[in-house]
Amino acid sequence: MNYSIFDVDGTILDSMEVWNTLASRYIRSLKKEPEENLDEIVSEMSLEQSATYLKNHYKINKSEEVIISEVLHLISDYYMYEVKLMPGFKEFISNYDSVNVIGTSCDEELVKIALIRLGVLNYFEDIITCSKVNKSKDDPDFYLACAGVLKQKPKDIVVFEDADYCIDVARKAGFKVVKIKDWRDLDEKCIDDCGK
Repeated sequence: MNYSIFDVDGTILDSMEVWNTLASRYIRSLKKEPEENLDEIVSEMSLEQSATYLKNHYKINKSEEVIISEVLHLISDYYMYEVKLMPGFKEFISNYDSVNVIGTSCDEELVKIALIRLGVLNYFEDIITCSKVNKSKDDPDFYLACAGVLKQKPKDIVVFEDADYCIDVARKAGFKVVKIKDWRDLDEKCIDDCGK
């Protein structure tokens, strides 16, 4: 039996294009002009970290909780009605003999809504979010918390991730890692084992 941790955005869901511009869209919704590289600045932050950055940098007179709520509201319809699975994911997960959990910085309710609609939530035992364990994905303790849910040692768990910084953190914590490449960047769809 295998044990696995799956990232969501860019790994299960083909949603990175929305997240890659979300911070700028939110700042524009407040009638402010985002800095040119804002989306790149927050790309490796959790929702909580990015809310703190936006609040302080743009002098937003709202709590971090309100900012997160407003950001999630901007994308909730996308998760409810539009987001698709990464190509080939359903076929893969339905034939993958493993006990799986989700490890994500995304909002748990958004993930549930999308995965129920797309018919794959039943393949996962639990959804572990940065908010739930109060750790960001640049902290090995996030992945160790996921391992705790699986009741397994890191060396016995495979992490499926698309973000290079998360891959580095998981590998250094002792997990096996499979890097998911964006199919738009490939001549053909593939999954590369970067743990070799």
